[in-house]
Amino acid sequence: MRVQRIFNILIIDNRRIKDTRGHLVLRAVCAIVAVALLVSCCCGTEENDLWLLLSSYEDLGITAKDLAFFMETHGYNAEPHDTYVTVKFSSGKEVYLTPNGASPGLADLWITPPTQPSGPVRVIPTEAIKKNLTFGKDTNPDFIKAVTRTLIFPVAPLGMCFEGSNKVAKTYSSFGYNISYMYDPSAGGYTQGHLWVSVEDKDRLGKWLAVDSYYGVMTDDVYYTAPYSFDDIKYLDSINPSWKLS
Repeated sequence: MRVQRIFNILIIDNRRIKDTRGHLVLRAVCAIVAVALLVSCCCGTEENDLWLLLSSYEDLGITAKDLAFFMETHGYNAEPHDTYVTVKFSSGKEVYLTPNGASPGLADLWITPPTQPSGPVRVIPTEAIKKNLTFGKDTNPDFIKAVTRTLIFPVAPLGMCFEGSNKVAKTYSSFGYNISYMYDPSAGGYTQGHLWVSVEDKDRLGKWLAVDSYYGVMTDDVYYTAPYSFDDIKYLDSINPSWKLS
């Protein structure tokens, strides 16, 4: 969707220019930029699918050889080594998997092979993103009143839940509240999923209020469980992994 938006902007600006030689050059540049962005997004899809696959399974005793076999049965080009597995994407890019024992998920993802002297760099910490958690809903009227009065809603326009939730989280954190981001990538009506924030009651630890950046405090049960929850907005990219040094 982001690629389409950029492409549309380029095309709109392009139409404002008269049909000159410079106009033709600009059209070529627009096409190159759009294709480059599209290729980048397609590569990211392979990486995202791999992470989602690994996060859906656990096996305490899996070996590197077993892990490679598992990856091959799911259509990946995988090569086992003594303690890790190399996975090669269709783009030619390689990532590395190490069995993670009792940690969540089937394996950890790395962008450098474990044989390098500096050691591997893990992209996604296994404990950073929690799956399918249900938060205890708070019914404390004083807390509900405090959370409601802290912000004026909507914080962001409808459809901008990512920017809005980040503002919500920063505001409540500045008042000393613990927060957790809640993310549902398949939420109905949202092309990129839906993101909101849960705020913990200082006086009743383990009890939370869900806050939507547009609607404010939410009491519907659906807002108290999510496929993914995390404490830092940076881990939102881990749902669609950005493969870079951290």
